[in-house]
Amino acid sequence: MRYYCERCLNPFKTAKILDKHVAYCKNHDAVKITLPKESTLLSFKNYNNSIPVPFVITNFECLTENLDTCQPEEQKSYTQQYQKYKPSGFCYLIKCYDDSLYEPKLHRYTAKSEDEDPFVESIERSVRKLYSKVHYYSKVRMMDKDK
Repeated sequence: MRYYCERCLNPFKTAKILDKHVAYCKNHDAVKITLPKESTLLSFKNYNNSIPVPFVITNFECLTENLDTCQPEEQKSYTQQYQKYKPSGFCYLIKCYDDSLYEPKLHRYTAKSEDEDPFVESIERSVRKLYSKVHYYSKVRMMDKDK
């Protein structure tokens, strides 16, 4: 059985974990997803400028909190910080260019409190496991122009 947060629709295994999450979740503004209009077409055309990589890892979620900041000096260059990003959870997919070498795997985590952020440990553990499975050396072939 799963228990769902009615605010953010994330699932939890127990009511106790859900209660902890709700106390954390209700203190943040709801996030509204805005999708592009149907007529919008995004595409990448310069494939010759891309570099093939064996693995891709994607996605991270944050909540934003407004910051009270002091007035910057007009005579100097500055960056106006008005929000702070706080991790609320993550979901990442490890995708290999060849699924027969490493089957795609989805990793998900939803924060239960503000203090938690196991992202680095999780991704490090995943990369170590990946490296142990697909560890191979490839000799670099140098062309005359490269030398």
